[in-house]
Amino acid sequence: MDRDVLLIDGKRFESRLIMGTALFPNINILNKSLKASGAEIITLAIRRLNLTNSGNFLDQVNRKYTFLPNTAGCFTKKEAILTAELAREILKTNWIKLELISDEEMLLPDPIELYEACKYLIKKKFKIFAYCSDDPVLCKRLEDLGCEVVMPLISPIGSGLGIRNEHNLEIIRKMCSGKIFVDAGIGKPSDASKIMEMGFDGVLLNSSVARSLDPVEMSSAMKLAIISGRKGYRSGLIEKSKFASGSTTFKGKISNF
Repeated sequence: MDRDVLLIDGKRFESRLIMGTALFPNINILNKSLKASGAEIITLAIRRLNLTNSGNFLDQVNRKYTFLPNTAGCFTKKEAILTAELAREILKTNWIKLELISDEEMLLPDPIELYEACKYLIKKKFKIFAYCSDDPVLCKRLEDLGCEVVMPLISPIGSGLGIRNEHNLEIIRKMCSGKIFVDAGIGKPSDASKIMEMGFDGVLLNSSVARSLDPVEMSSAMKLAIISGRKGYRSGLIEKSKFASGSTTFKGKISNF
């Protein structure tokens, strides 16, 4: 099997896991978890980033990672655009994970505000990682619009519920030919592995690691799950069947006396 490299915006990555950086007990555990995960891309919320104090977040994490700023907490196109522009100014990157939520309880993405913000920011040369619902038509529209990566949820963010609509995910993967990552809802390593077995390009997760009893060990587990699922997909999974299919034939069996 040839080397399996992930290409995003012309950049090459070995890992297909993007790690969020919120909710960790402390910066030491965060750094150990990031290392254990093997992730090369990490997210950070611009609205929560304090750059005025000594020892700010950017000074406490390894600069070897590729930063993916996000617009967490934004409800409107206007908020998201301003946050994206601040991110580009602070971090000197055109990458932005675009999040526009519709409510404070379920934190579900707002498809209309998201689409409109994407149209504007793509014209401004941003590379959009679009956090969206698991609507196949919306995912295809976002891809056609020019989003760098489309990122449907599999269940509400931070819920840990795992895959709730496998059928929609299968349709999304079939309809979209570009980079599709799953974002939000991963609860356990088997969720991540299943997503990769379905042919998705990667997984973004945070809560399932940061809120676990041992974030460092869970980071390692997620890393292995994603590698395993990806290898399974690339190896060619056998087709499902409602009937048994024996591994040996009846030919040559000993006859009854």
